[in-house]
Amino acid sequence: MEIYRIPRREVPVRVLLDDGRTLDGTLFTAETGAAGRPEDLLTHLNEPGEDFVTLLCGGDSFLLNKSGIIWVRLTGSAAMEIADQAESGQRVPVRLSLAGGGSVVGTLMIVMPLERSRVVDYLNASGRFLPVFGDGAVTLVQRRFVVTVSSGEGTGRV
Repeated sequence: MEIYRIPRREVPVRVLLDDGRTLDGTLFTAETGAAGRPEDLLTHLNEPGEDFVTLLCGGDSFLLNKSGIIWVRLTGSAAMEIADQAESGQRVPVRLSLAGGGSVVGTLMIVMPLERSRVVDYLNASGRFLPVFGDGAVTLVQRRFVVTVSSGEGTGRV
């Protein structure tokens, strides 16, 4: 029945799983989240009470265990939602080397109190997934797959 339907927003994504598969599909978030605004995908993935998310991929539907997701890449309006929330942060270019040999290059937007504004403070305080901002895309990287973090500018310091 339509009255029991839970309103959901569709978010187009590319997902890298820990078994090496890359899937293009759609994840779902709530139409209404905190403060009456639509829930963004970063908030949804960092929800501690839910271990599985539904991915529509072509004609197939998967339940993905969040612990097996290495990263989720967003473009378009879904990326802009997350970028708008972090606009006032300190920009730090980074290269994240990931388990399995991949890497993600981009910018962290650190929004932390001044006394805890180091990259290490941000990484330790962030949720399960952290946003890395790139050209026209945001990659939500699961922290547990991050092996090393280095400067994206080649200085060796973060």
